[in-house]
Amino acid sequence: MKNPLISTILILLVASSAQVARAQTDSKTFVEKSARSCKGVPDSRIIGTLENILSVSNCQNQCNITAACLGYQYSNGICILYSFIPRLKKVMDLQVYCGKISKDYFKPYVTLSESSERVTIPTPNVNWYQETETNCPHLQDGLKDWNSASTWPNGVVPAAGEDVTIPSNTKVLINTKQKGTLGYITIPDSSELIIGGTENVRFKTKGIDVKGKLIAGSETCPINTKIKITLVGSRPSDVVTNRPEEKVKGISVTGTLSLHGKQYTKTWTRLAKTVKAGDDYAILQQQVNWEKGQKVVIVTTAMHDSKVWHQNEVLKVEMVKNFKFDTENVGSIVYFKSEFQYDHAANTAYQAEVGLLSRNIKILGSKKDSEPADADVVGHTSARWYWGGSITVPREDKNLLGYGGHIIMHNGGKAFVEGVELFRMGQTNVLGRYPIHFHILENECRDCYFRHSSVHKSFYRCVSIHGTHNMTITENVGYDVVGYCYYLEDGVEEDNILSYNLGAHIHYLGTPAEGGGQTTDIAEQSETLTLPADVTASAFYITNVHNNVIGNAASGGWAGFAFPSLKRPIGSHTDVLMEPTARTSLVIDGNTAHSTGWWWYHAAGFYFGGALYIDDNGVLVYNAGRDSSNGRRNPCSQSTCNEATGECGRWCPLNSREWVKMTNSKVFLIPGGGTNSWSGRMEVKYYEAHDLGLALEALEPGFWIDNMVVNCRTGEKLVLPGESQTRSIKGDGFFWYDTGQEHIITNSLFRNCGYREGYDEYDNSSTRGCSENDLDNGCNEKSTVFGFLTHSDQFNPETMQGTKNITFENCGRRFRLANYLGDNTRSTVSGRLQNWLDVDGSASGQGVPTIIGSGQPEAGLWWHVEDAVVDDPHGPLKFINMEKGLYRSIGHLRIKFDDSVHDRVGEDFCLNGGGECNALGYIKHFGEYFESDQGLPVTANPDISGLTGGFGWLFTLNQGAPKTLKIDMPEISPDSPLVLGVPYPPGTSVTITANAAENCSLNAYYTCKEEYTAVASPDLVRDGGGNVYHMSNDGFLTVRIIQTASGFTGNPGWIIPDMNTAGKWNDGYAIDRFDRGGVLLIKSPWSAYIEIAADCSTQDDENSAYCTGTPTTNYPSVCSSGYEQVAYDKCCRTTDLNDCEFA
Repeated sequence: MKNPLISTILILLVASSAQVARAQTDSKTFVEKSARSCKGVPDSRIIGTLENILSVSNCQNQCNITAACLGYQYSNGICILYSFIPRLKKVMDLQVYCGKISKDYFKPYVTLSESSERVTIPTPNVNWYQETETNCPHLQDGLKDWNSASTWPNGVVPAAGEDVTIPSNTKVLINTKQKGTLGYITIPDSSELIIGGTENVRFKTKGIDVKGKLIAGSETCPINTKIKITLVGSRPSDVVTNRPEEKVKGISVTGTLSLHGKQYTKTWTRLAKTVKAGDDYAILQQQVNWEKGQKVVIVTTAMHDSKVWHQNEVLKVEMVKNFKFDTENVGSIVYFKSEFQYDHAANTAYQAEVGLLSRNIKILGSKKDSEPADADVVGHTSARWYWGGSITVPREDKNLLGYGGHIIMHNGGKAFVEGVELFRMGQTNVLGRYPIHFHILENECRDCYFRHSSVHKSFYRCVSIHGTHNMTITENVGYDVVGYCYYLEDGVEEDNILSYNLGAHIHYLGTPAEGGGQTTDIAEQSETLTLPADVTASAFYITNVHNNVIGNAASGGWAGFAFPSLKRPIGSHTDVLMEPTARTSLVIDGNTAHSTGWWWYHAAGFYFGGALYIDDNGVLVYNAGRDSSNGRRNPCSQSTCNEATGECGRWCPLNSREWVKMTNSKVFLIPGGGTNSWSGRMEVKYYEAHDLGLALEALEPGFWIDNMVVNCRTGEKLVLPGESQTRSIKGDGFFWYDTGQEHIITNSLFRNCGYREGYDEYDNSSTRGCSENDLDNGCNEKSTVFGFLTHSDQFNPETMQGTKNITFENCGRRFRLANYLGDNTRSTVSGRLQNWLDVDGSASGQGVPTIIGSGQPEAGLWWHVEDAVVDDPHGPLKFINMEKGLYRSIGHLRIKFDDSVHDRVGEDFCLNGGGECNALGYIKHFGEYFESDQGLPVTANPDISGLTGGFGWLFTLNQGAPKTLKIDMPEISPDSPLVLGVPYPPGTSVTITANAAENCSLNAYYTCKEEYTAVASPDLVRDGGGNVYHMSNDGFLTVRIIQTASGFTGNPGWIIPDMNTAGKWNDGYAIDRFDRGGVLLIKSPWSAYIEIAADCSTQDDENSAYCTGTPTTNYPSVCSSGYEQVAYDKCCRTTDLNDCEFA
């Protein structure tokens, strides 16, 4: 609809709501009458009348003297203006004069301070230029006029088609339009070409070679007239493999480029109120000084964005008015020359970005020869995507021939560029030919910048920082871009600032990366894919986190922000000895991403994944998925490279380990995950996720999430393409991964997550969670707040997840043991071992420290350790109150007993989903309470996670007693003893040794091996020094399993390390851990193990891992006389249940 402000302005003096309603009812009739009576009256005459109104002292008098054609009346305390004028520039001033109706009229709107719930999104300071201009290059003395014959050595002004060289030691001013197309312009190192003046300037050229200086304006004298430089030239057929020199269809800078256009601020902001299709105005959160006729992009708030289907809109400005009465809350209202075709959302969770594309200095590729000859914006139909049905997707073999202009600073060149519009720039797949490119300037361009500018309709990137450090890219708008937009090229670039930039409508090249599970096809460099990573083109490409990435916004693309892993630099820097993945992060703060992640369910707004490397054949390749060999990140405060060997990847000492830190981030409108990290060791603090499939996916160890808000469904309609359906988009909060992790979540809120139907045990609100019946913003029946991956028998959970201060609001299903093979398939090792340390009981709702364990029936009583255990029906899970015992905790072991079966795990059985994984034995808790329980199945993959601090674990094998036990990967709190009992045939003797990590070497300070000694009773084992055992006469072995130190067994004498024991050579702690936000998770010592070797004859060759003879069944009792076992760690007197003894 048309702007309601222009149709009706109500200025309240003393008025009731009923009076306002009556006035509004009459508005249409009055507008029509006014339009008839004022037909043909010039706008200036009417506006002049309105200015006269402003000089009158009260609203009633204003009404009385207004020209009839304005339709201005005073009635019953209401002053009403009915105007048929399309855009009346003084309307706001009149409202301010008469009252505050303008502020209230537009409510509800979202102010800057209300635009986020928990995160703080920074905004740049407004730096309006001073009115007095100083240091204007085009006004200096001694300039030579381009159009004067005396300027040129041959006495002839350059003509169209001619190459031009500026005379040496000369400053030439070009201040008028030039006809025709010039050849190449060369500026010698002693000369300057200065553009500017009182007239608009435009010229076309084949290219400019700046050895001296190319100047337009200065920081204190920005150009206010228009400058337009058009770069011409057709794309050679062999341009990818035979790249022309830098000046061809470009500006090659080995000297200085200094361009300073008028500053428009903000260069981009966000909506303060939702725009509806049919509106012709937008209300912004911040004031802008944009001008009539300029182009503005209003960014999509659909969930999908591609070249062939998107809802971004570019409109021309008709008028801008600032809300002078309410500058702290709402900025400007912008009227446009045409109406919006789509809705653009602005709610309290998120708001669409609005960016200015036009600048008065414009550098562009010519329309005639820049557009790709293979352009295609129609696409074709594909059904391979994941969100419910067929959609139209871009053609993979099209849009590869764009050949716009480019700017490159190289060989010592410098650039100071602001207020510039780059349009139809970049050359698709041509290495180094980007809209603006800072090429291998190292630290020689520390004060360089590209700011307050725009890049749109780019055929290859926006800005490339290549081998350059300490420069600034800030407050720019990038829109409609092929390939990565803001681009750190080789992985060596550091200490740069990328701040307050907007990147939107980003297009991948070739086939977008996607695949099954966690893997994608490998993309290789080719003539149609110069950078293989462009199959995941995103707004921001950060190959090295040692940069400042602040306050940026990304929309569209394969991801929003891509942080690929580079084990070594690429491109021109392959010989640089550094490991980009080991670099520490500077500031990654206040960034947002949305309408992205469509092309693969593991893609995300912030994607820390993908490995870019040179393979064994010397080919640059990109693996977009999880790459354990090349894709892991190891941030370290010291170098991980060895100068002597030229190799990188060295061990990072514990004291030098760092974490990539990301703060104040927001993601929304993403069908998959908001953030995905395959690469480990991260801290994500202050994070919001709205209207998406999964808030965050973390698949590497050492991950802390703090102060997270997850709002799975805000109530906003989810806009999808084609046959896609909202019920295909889950409403998940967080999934615990299945192995090798330490994940901690603290101080976090989950809202409107989880499937609604059938899950009302925790919240019975009719609007809880989400439902497949909600067509506009639904989800499916698998949606859950917390999920556990339980499909695998090969990869299983240790003690790896903990939470504190978790809050649920209006959620449906809270927990789900998720097996992608189906909920009705057999249980798995990973499913039976699921566990979770709920430090304060907030996640489980118990309100006390709680251990959460698997509720799968096949686990027997392994997690049901007492009658007081609470059964959760959602997971299903078990909630165990830690305060009901003295030493309750969670522990993990791997008990290997037969390498002939262990070595076949993942190949013949116990697979990563599917296949057989039969029980080869069982483990259960000591005592009569568990006597009838068969126990937890022990398989060829012998991971065991369970409750420690009890009487002990009883381990038996179907085939008999083990000849050798190798117990490794211990994660056991020193405050929560774990006693292991193993039955052997009577008369068996054992030798037990503790072995440090394989890189341990014996010296005067540390020992690497300890042999245990026998003691007289099991009690002495539990209370002993950890290096003792007891073997009963009938063959029952009792041994305490401790958490050995990382890297040694003694210092030099044997120790049971506690949580404060120093690590080897004072590097960290002896017991490694991940400790954040009041949650501590113990990490196993790498390659350390305990070996139990039985002195027994073995069975036949096929069963050589087992002793002959029948193991004893005479298991020790755990309760004193008169006591009955009531829990895995407690016995109580039968006559007085308050009289109890503990393990």
